[in-house]
Amino acid sequence: SSGINAEYGCTDNTTVYIGNYAAQNGVSRFGEECESLYGHRQWNYVKTENLTIEKIRHYDILLVEPSESERYSLTHQVIEKFYVFAGLDINTTVPFIRTKKREAIYLMRSKKLKKSIEVKGF
Repeated sequence: SSGINAEYGCTDNTTVYIGNYAAQNGVSRFGEECESLYGHRQWNYVKTENLTIEKIRHYDILLVEPSESERYSLTHQVIEKFYVFAGLDINTTVPFIRTKKREAIYLMRSKKLKKSIEVKGF
């Protein structure tokens, strides 16, 4: 279970914007915890691409690609970065093989929120 669910609780009317890359990779599944407890979702998700700043400022949580984070930085702040596999490095010394990672998804919190978000087990 993620710390996002623990922070906001299943009964809060939390609004979540899920960017294209995050949606394609199953990010919306973290909300299923609330659905299994209450039989319906208490969180509202939007996956519409390229929302304007005027619209995006109303969302509590954003899950976006790094390239989108700058666009939304006036209304939201990055609180966590998630990485994906980006290849292997071969070295002549130990460790001989090293995994390369790249930033893939940023978790952003609305600057208007008073609560902090702690991410666990994401």
